[in-house]
Amino acid sequence: YVNTLEVKEEDLVARIQAAIENKKEHIVYLKGDQDAPYGAIMKMMDALRKAQIDTVALITEKPGGAAAKAGGK
Repeated sequence: YVNTLEVKEEDLVARIQAAIENKKEHIVYLKGDQDAPYGAIMKMMDALRKAQIDTVALITEKPGGAAAKAGGK
């Protein structure tokens, strides 16, 4: 998914680049649910690297379901 829209794996890099092309900062927030296979997250990280994204923030969920950025309080 890119911006909540499902994207085919072969289209990931182009869709990521299109999503950030007019952004001042090229920061991507990555969220995978608890059932996401580790390999799927690594494929996304690889696509981000190919799209020349240097800053990736991982989003986690606090116990109880409230979304929070990794490292946040």
